[in-house]
Amino acid sequence: MNLSRPSFTHAFVGMGCANSLLLHALQRNGLLENSRLLVIDPEPKTTNDRTFCFWLSPEELEANGLESLVEHSWDQVICNDQAPQQLHNKRYYYLSAAALYAHSKAILAQHEFSWQHRSADGNLSELATHVFDARPPEWKVQHASETLLKQSFFGWVVRTAKPIFDPLSFTMMDFSIAQNEQTQFMYVLPFDAQQALLEPTRFGSEAISKEEAFGLIGTYLAPFDTTFELISQEQGIIPMCSAAPFAQESATNVHRMGAGAGQLKPSTGYSFVRNLHDANALVKSLQENASVMSRREVKPRFAYYDRLLLQILAQKPTSGKEIFQRLFAGNKAQDVLNFLDERSTPLQEARLMLTLPIFLFLGAAFKDLWFNIAGLVKKVSPAIWICCISLVGHYFGQIEWSWPLLALGLLLVGLPHGAIDHLHQFPGKKWSQLVPYFTLYLALGIGVLFFWWISPPLALVVFLAYSAWHFGQADLEIWKLKTSVLRPFLWGGYTLLCLLATHFLELKKVLFQMGVELNWLFEAPFITYLITIPFWMLLGVVPLFVFKSWRIIESLFVLFLLSYLPLIEAFGIYFIFQHSWNGWRYLTQITASKPLQLWLQALPFTLASIGLFAGYYFWSATQNWGLLFIFLSALSFPHVFFMHRAYATRK
Repeated sequence: MNLSRPSFTHAFVGMGCANSLLLHALQRNGLLENSRLLVIDPEPKTTNDRTFCFWLSPEELEANGLESLVEHSWDQVICNDQAPQQLHNKRYYYLSAAALYAHSKAILAQHEFSWQHRSADGNLSELATHVFDARPPEWKVQHASETLLKQSFFGWVVRTAKPIFDPLSFTMMDFSIAQNEQTQFMYVLPFDAQQALLEPTRFGSEAISKEEAFGLIGTYLAPFDTTFELISQEQGIIPMCSAAPFAQESATNVHRMGAGAGQLKPSTGYSFVRNLHDANALVKSLQENASVMSRREVKPRFAYYDRLLLQILAQKPTSGKEIFQRLFAGNKAQDVLNFLDERSTPLQEARLMLTLPIFLFLGAAFKDLWFNIAGLVKKVSPAIWICCISLVGHYFGQIEWSWPLLALGLLLVGLPHGAIDHLHQFPGKKWSQLVPYFTLYLALGIGVLFFWWISPPLALVVFLAYSAWHFGQADLEIWKLKTSVLRPFLWGGYTLLCLLATHFLELKKVLFQMGVELNWLFEAPFITYLITIPFWMLLGVVPLFVFKSWRIIESLFVLFLLSYLPLIEAFGIYFIFQHSWNGWRYLTQITASKPLQLWLQALPFTLASIGLFAGYYFWSATQNWGLLFIFLSALSFPHVFFMHRAYATRK
């Protein structure tokens, strides 16, 4: 079958809980008529490989057409040795995976469908008009405030010789079992007085073993003085991660489902009701022919609560027992379930929080705040920090404080970022094979110097033009913003002209040293308006409107700070700690090299460029800042040429 075009209307990649509920919702709402359905799942979905448990009101269960699939339910909950609590308007439901899978297959049988027993790969967007991708996501912890733990369990359905279970109540958490330096509890779903699902569960970094779990079941049943037989077994590991699930960008017709769409609650592992609500939201979008699919979204405050709890469990693994015991002991069960269901109000949450170990959560809150501030600091451009240091020095008349930082930055990234073009242009080539490259590099640089000798004003215009293009292209590429047509000129031109215009008097002196006299410009009546800081900050609205990125706001702030520093220091900070820094980051990506390795490879060329400038500077008739910029123009032109080729070949 040729799947290069959308020959199916709906494709379900993985037929687990999320896609089964979506299929059910599509059928109930009449959206599968005249549809051709594709299922891609390597498993035949014929075994009862897991259990789905959830709480809902009977009315909502019926409204979603799930009442016929439920096999058991309870209206009372037990936590530890407390008396059973009524759930009032809710019930706790048990639905086997086998029942859900059979229901999905019955729906598929009513339509034209194909079930491909394989793993999905390649371009999913070509499978169908709408593709629902329920493959497990990759979990990555991005920074220190995020935590990745495991909810691991083994579940055995047991039949005891004596009637020891209360079939009217399920046990959500019983912490009477050994904790073993972890957070561990027994989860009990009684089907009748003698048969129940017993599930030893662990919240922690290491999964519970089968031997440990079975030993906990034996210990749990020992006080009842009864023998028991094992009827069936299940096991699982559910990620408990406060970071968003990592997923590659996909086409607009490919929709992540289940855990990959953030429908797994990090602190509990419950996902059935979240998947149900998400499926209903998707169906509503399809009914309305919406171009953008509406999805169930997690409210930020609940994500924050989950993050704090996981941090506590990671730092103090045994603290879960106290937290959950106090949570259920100090609150009504229905209020706890509303909170876990993310349907509580801030006032209800505040009352609930007061029943928890407050200092434990305050400590986690302060630590989380510190982690996030530190993470934010790392994201801030180094140019801002160098600007602040230099401004302090400038205020006290000690601008020289910034020179060691500029010299260090020049050696670490300023010169090296332009000294390794051969690594991305001719990877793997030996030095003897790079003679044509070096010849062209030197020829382009010498050609620029010759241009300065022939016509300094025209050389200046060309220098500003390719510098603006290169500055803009380097920033936009690392920020992953569009670089088509004139966008690099717009951003690079703005930053370069803002730097120069706000240092007008110093610029005039440097240009004179470069052999360029623009008296007509310096004496023009409108120039007094074009060199003011407010004018350039107001003009910054243009790139901000075009690019719509917080990086533009950050850079405008950098330019604002630089306008209060002398020209040489301001240009040095921008060139080294914004432009060169961004260029260096890009080069580490495209060469797949570690920074130190890359720097060492650039070192011979860095030293060579320093040597060339030293010879050029001391052999010149005059020594001034103008010479530095002329040399920089000659050194940078071949770099701009080769970097543009690097950017272009990776589109």
